[in-house]
Amino acid sequence: MIKTLQSLRFVFVMLMVLSHIIGKVFDYGGECAVSFFFMLSGFVLSIAYAGKIEQGQFQPWQFVKRQLMKFYPLHLLTFIIMVVLDARLGVYYEWYRLLPNVLLLQSWIPDDSFYFVANGSSWFLCDVMFFYVVFKPMFLFLRNLSRRYLILLGVVILAGYLLLAFSIPLSSVNSILYASPLTRTLDFMIGILLYRVYVSSWGRDLQHWLEKQNVFTLTIIEAVIILVLAALFFVGQAITIRLSCTFMYWFVMPAFILIFADIDKLKGLLTRMLHHPVMLWLGGISFEIFLLHMLVIRVVNSFCLSYGITNRTLSYTMMALGTLLLSYLAKKYLRDRRFHSPKRETQAR
Repeated sequence: MIKTLQSLRFVFVMLMVLSHIIGKVFDYGGECAVSFFFMLSGFVLSIAYAGKIEQGQFQPWQFVKRQLMKFYPLHLLTFIIMVVLDARLGVYYEWYRLLPNVLLLQSWIPDDSFYFVANGSSWFLCDVMFFYVVFKPMFLFLRNLSRRYLILLGVVILAGYLLLAFSIPLSSVNSILYASPLTRTLDFMIGILLYRVYVSSWGRDLQHWLEKQNVFTLTIIEAVIILVLAALFFVGQAITIRLSCTFMYWFVMPAFILIFADIDKLKGLLTRMLHHPVMLWLGGISFEIFLLHMLVIRVVNSFCLSYGITNRTLSYTMMALGTLLLSYLAKKYLRDRRFHSPKRETQAR
């Protein structure tokens, strides 16, 4: 496990949470976080399974099934709860709007009345499931492609993406550029290509160079790449949403992930903070935070409205603590119990 990336999961999921609490003025938080997680998926899956794929030991459908069962029970539970809460307010959904969410097909439909139903954040899961399905052929294709054809493919994809981005109606940007599995596969592909760089001779040279640097230099490098990523907040305010929702992260986020992956064992000051047991624990429940935060935000807002609580600091604190507590319980009783039960451990022995 690359510990820095584990802890950064929590940092980025909290950016996503803040974007949903603060609203449209901080769309950057959600856009940045989604790009990070999609690219990170391609990168860490490649690290974990490259050897098995190359040795012919990777079993795609077992892999997909295992990945699905890590999050599907909690997805289904939060989805049902949110539908019930909507019904209490007199908001009812037609069955054909609910079914795609149950089947994790919602973001294939370019209409927010489908992919943003109930627990709206779960559109992310639809994309992730598609990535799991195409992971092996995508990995083999990108691994075997020569550098020349890789550059050619990149130019063609870049041109095609920009043509698409500026030809669709502005109202379709979220559904086609931001949420669609087909366009977001590009982020996943970047993550796989990042792995190719990571294990290449150029990647090893970078690692060797970093190994020669002192703690102060490593800390400066960490701070600079963080500041560059943060600067995209201001860039996003100045350019069209057609580019800011995903495109602009393609050129900074890979460097961010690569730097923190390389510095992981070298430990600049920021890396040491990310290695703290509390940060690693928080990174371990980041997926539960992602699935539960919209529910907690909704319940806390309703509670504050009912009891006349207007103190934002108090309400935000309640949201944060409630999300962390529920996420811990969900991981302990849904994910950990399922994959680390005594029966399974006995069978393994």
